Amino acid sequence: MIKGQALFRPLVVLFLLGQVTLYGQSQLNHGRYYNWFDEQIGRENTGLYEGILYKEQFRTINQNTPYFSSPDFLKGSVWYKGQPYGELALKYNVFLDQLLIKVEDRLGGTTLQLFREQLSRFTIDGHRFLNVWDSEANPGINGFYEVTLQTPSFTLLTKHRKKLFDRKDRSSLYYEFLPLPKEYVLQYQGKFHLISSKRDVTDLFPELQDPINAFYNRARAQRRTDPQAFTFALFQRIGSLLPLQKSNARP
Repeated sequence: MIKGQALFRPLVVLFLLGQVTLYGQSQLNHGRYYNWFDEQIGRENTGLYEGILYKEQFRTINQNTPYFSSPDFLKGSVWYKGQPYGELALKYNVFLDQLLIKVEDRLGGTTLQLFREQLSRFTIDGHRFLNVWDSEANPGINGFYEVTLQTPSFTLLTKHRKKLFDRKDRSSLYYEFLPLPKEYVLQYQGKFHLISSKRDVTDLFPELQDPINAFYNRARAQRRTDPQAFTFALFQRIGSLLPLQKSNARP
């Protein structure tokens, strides 16, 4: 585990923001000031670089890796230990459900696995993820879920999953990670609901049973060939039919 001497960023940054506001520039992005502050003191002196040194467990030789989108580090941001950090180099290991961060080259350029329980959300390559723990009501709903669709009434979350396969060539063993069907969870009325069938949908929205049935009949082919696009379009349709409600999504 690598630890830095975490300074109290919020009060210092808010003080700086207050000074800038006094000079009439109240519209500046707060995230820029966190980044600026970290540059001044060094990120090694914040709470960001607190994690476990990461070592690759599986040898891969093609693009079928355990990672989301790409095996390369991608641009992103995190909300870690209650504080935001931007302009980071990140990898999301879908198979292990772990977020990795590259330490700055001047500090060694190693890879850290961030503590999942301290990580409330992150973005990577433009995709936004939430850390969902609902062990009491739904023990199977936990880990990192991508925010796929957000409406005034609900948030559709997608769980990316991969399966490990071992392969052998003439001289060595290597591994491939192939995608499994995605898992969908709806955050609605303050609760998380696993969505795996039409019945799950109509139980949540009984007043919309007729348009839901009609959508399933109309988009039957898409449901077979592209279930992700089907699910997104279905909940877009449901969102358009619901009366406006205050969103209960996590920020």
